[in-house]
Amino acid sequence: MRVSFVIILMALAFCSCSDNTKQEKDQLNAILKVHDKVMDNDDVLMKSKMKLDSLLKVKTIKDTTEIKALDVKLAAAEDSMEDWMHKFEPDPAGKSHDEIMQYHSDQKKQIMAVDSVMNQAIGEANQYFSNHK
Repeated sequence: MRVSFVIILMALAFCSCSDNTKQEKDQLNAILKVHDKVMDNDDVLMKSKMKLDSLLKVKTIKDTTEIKALDVKLAAAEDSMEDWMHKFEPDPAGKSHDEIMQYHSDQKKQIMAVDSVMNQAIGEANQYFSNHK
């Protein structure tokens, strides 16, 4: 009876560990999915910055205030992405399941905020380009 009980406890512990690991991996994959989307937008952001830089060199544009403001927003969005990437720690070694889940939850919120800032800056730049052809 004792042997059966020990085997059942070990099996339950093993199953809960694998469930925890799956939850952690699923949460990390969700973060990486948003990250990949943001990285795709980074190419769009860079092209927008290049267009704005080219416009700043055009002598016929008298008021460059809006262009410079958009350039600052795009740079800030890019900086927020780089900052998040430098601080992100994908290796959860030495942390409990709850700590890992909380960290992943916080990181997902942060990368989603980066995505939002980037989308807004790109959207404003695109709006400027469509209004000033």
